[in-house]
Amino acid sequence: MIRLLNVLAVLGLVASAIYAYSTKYETLNLAGQVSKLKSQVHKERQAIAVLRAEWQLLTRPDRLQAAVEKHIALEPIGTEHLARLSDLPARPERGDEIGRLLAATATPKEKPSAAEPRTTGSITRTVTTTTRPATTHTPKAGPTAPTTASR
Repeated sequence: MIRLLNVLAVLGLVASAIYAYSTKYETLNLAGQVSKLKSQVHKERQAIAVLRAEWQLLTRPDRLQAAVEKHIALEPIGTEHLARLSDLPARPERGDEIGRLLAATATPKEKPSAAEPRTTGSITRTVTTTTRPATTHTPKAGPTAPTTASR
């Protein structure tokens, strides 16, 4: 019995050692991945800093002014470029646009009828009634249901 307990204790020790080593190597692997990602982030930040420096170089006012003078014939805004409010054309009268559209799309009615549909898409039904002569109904003589009499 003691030998069995010793064997189980040794197996438990080996299993815990294997688990500890696997955890250690997994941690080292993840630490390596973290350091690689940190170096990539550092490189990206440096690239962003270089791009910002290039943008500042390209958008310098003296450089832009020289490029504008070389390629674009601009002139400063003077009073001859400004207009008065009276120089603007009068705004056209808009009127009732919806009413005009409705009048243009409306179809002329030939005869006003009493049975016009009340809603869009409703169907007009014509009901015809016929009068029948009044007849008296006489029951036919036939088998009757048995009746039970109470005593």
